[in-house]
Amino acid sequence: MLSKLLVDYHLGTPNSTQLAIGIRGTKLASESKAGFALRPGSRKIVHEWLPPQIDGIQPAMNHSAGFLSDSVWVGTRGYIESVCQQLNGCFRAAYYDAASVMLRRLMETLIIEAYEYLRREAEIKDSDGNYFMLKHLVERANGKAPHAGLNLGRDAKKNLEDVKSLGDRAAHNRRFVTQAIDLRNIQSGVRTTTQELIQIANLKPSSK
Repeated sequence: MLSKLLVDYHLGTPNSTQLAIGIRGTKLASESKAGFALRPGSRKIVHEWLPPQIDGIQPAMNHSAGFLSDSVWVGTRGYIESVCQQLNGCFRAAYYDAASVMLRRLMETLIIEAYEYLRREAEIKDSDGNYFMLKHLVERANGKAPHAGLNLGRDAKKNLEDVKSLGDRAAHNRRFVTQAIDLRNIQSGVRTTTQELIQIANLKPSSK
């Protein structure tokens, strides 16, 4: 397990047998059939051995098998890729409320990108020049009268409503706890919606 964590966090590729020998040699951990456990007072010593930037290192993960495959979003914008990476990371770690909020943020971002590319951003701003919240962004993107919309497909329109509903509950309902099934139920629609918005916003010209 420790060997895998070291690999995932880009801290080396240790041999598990040699790693166990090394841990025993430090005398900082007790050993049982279940594995090793740090002895009292050892945590601070071990922490001082770690590189200073470790708290900011994301664990390695296969984003092609994530909640939203990297084939959809790689090559768009750095900030969009970062949101998608966090979405996948939260989902893999079973932080489903956090994943729902990141998904909500992704849709907000992509709708705004689409309107900006079409030079229609005035349609999604208030009188002070601020972008609307997701509720009004979805209404406009879906073309609810009297708005022109983004010419999204039926499935994409429904998915935007689903993402908004789940994201609102995850972010604002103190008694609601998102489950994996809540996200799984909208996963295929998320891919469709994301691809359509990316194409409309011309974020991946080669994907057209």
